[in-house]
Amino acid sequence: MIILPIGEDSVPAPLQPASSRPAPLQSTVRLLVFGFSPAERELIQGIVALSQRRSLRLQLIGGADPETADVILFDGADAKVMKWVSRGGLPTGKTLVQVDGPQALTGATHLQRPVQWPSLPTLLLQAMGHEAPHSSRQPLSTF
Repeated sequence: MIILPIGEDSVPAPLQPASSRPAPLQSTVRLLVFGFSPAERELIQGIVALSQRRSLRLQLIGGADPETADVILFDGADAKVMKWVSRGGLPTGKTLVQVDGPQALTGATHLQRPVQWPSLPTLLLQAMGHEAPHSSRQPLSTF
């Protein structure tokens, strides 16, 4: 049995002020995803959810307003997606990341499967032309 003190001695000490270090800057990359298998979509959604506690946050956006996307990630092996792309469906001026496909779209960063999905935030930063934040971990490579 634990006996807790009662009276003035039981009042906890006042909290010390927080350190003067500023909080890390938060940035959000808005991601629009086209195609992919249900399993890959679940992986992408999981990576997005995990990113909410990181300095670089990913946010999935719907296809209704592709102009708000920073990066468009699409499955180059999906015939419907590539037909849509060939008809000019992609908005201009966006960072494009194509996974697989018979031919890489001009101006798109091309990734081959298997994609190391846990590295998605780093891959997106690289595609956008930014350096990834420094980390003690080595980046995962794709085969």
